[in-house]
Amino acid sequence: MINEEIIIRQMKEGNQLAFTLLFNEYSKQVYSLAFKYLYNRELAEDVVQNVFFKIWEKKKDIDESRPFNRYLFTILKNDLLNVLRDKDKEIFRISDNLNLLNTLANETEEPELDEEQLRLVRRAIEQLSPQKRKIVELKISGKYSNQEIADKLNLSINTIKFQYSQALKELRMTIRLSSFMLLLLGGL
Repeated sequence: MINEEIIIRQMKEGNQLAFTLLFNEYSKQVYSLAFKYLYNRELAEDVVQNVFFKIWEKKKDIDESRPFNRYLFTILKNDLLNVLRDKDKEIFRISDNLNLLNTLANETEEPELDEEQLRLVRRAIEQLSPQKRKIVELKISGKYSNQEIADKLNLSINTIKFQYSQALKELRMTIRLSSFMLLLLGGL
């Protein structure tokens, strides 16, 4: 980059080309970090847009004498925390979700919808890596403890806990997006 201080000063004056230069310089880094924490391309892209929208919106507040990347990554961190906080409020643990969907399938007047939701959950599990899929299947069966799964798969208990945690994150995201699409399609 030529001189970040000058570009920031120009952006603060409303120069859209200067803003575009900053976007081009940092958007890939912002996306990579967002994807690392969210495991979802669309959400990561939304975060990039939100971060740069906030930068443009608050451009007058930027201190061009301080490192821009520090300002940028503070906004990114706060946005990621908000997304993750919202995600946690909206998403059930996968085992709870499976139990809920099974209960609904037995009690609902719209079995097609519940069957579709169950298919979404099963499809999400199928998309996991073979090891994560096996861990999730053993875990949600309710028959095995973490130690028993570790012994059965010849892995450490910490690996089981970590892989299960990662699998749940992936499943939550997949189910959330699939459910949203189902809701959209069902509303047509």
